[in-house]
Amino acid sequence: MTNKELNQFLIASFPELKHAYNEEVSWQEGDDTGSHVVFGDVFTPYLEKLIETKNEEKLKIAFNFIEEVLANNSKYCDEVIAFSVLEKLFDNIEYISHTQKFMKKKTLQICRELKNSLGL
Repeated sequence: MTNKELNQFLIASFPELKHAYNEEVSWQEGDDTGSHVVFGDVFTPYLEKLIETKNEEKLKIAFNFIEEVLANNSKYCDEVIAFSVLEKLFDNIEYISHTQKFMKKKTLQICRELKNSLGL
């Protein structure tokens, strides 16, 4: 997937993020803004809010989305999810603990790799 495709997939999957997305990309490269930026500045804060408000229904949807992105078997998609989403969640280890039950195979694998590389 290209930046544009991945960004558009995010917004198609989470229309509630459209406003935050537009604010983020309006001063950058529009839909071609790097997905690391978009996911790190739009999707990850959304996930953190869902965790903090204990919105389990939407967390399940969000982690299914993450797994779907990882199913592309694209190195770029893997890196966006690993470094711009999951690694940021490791900043608060309770976030990872709370969300593991929603994670599927590929997401769990990346979390294990991140945990090892971060020395946790």
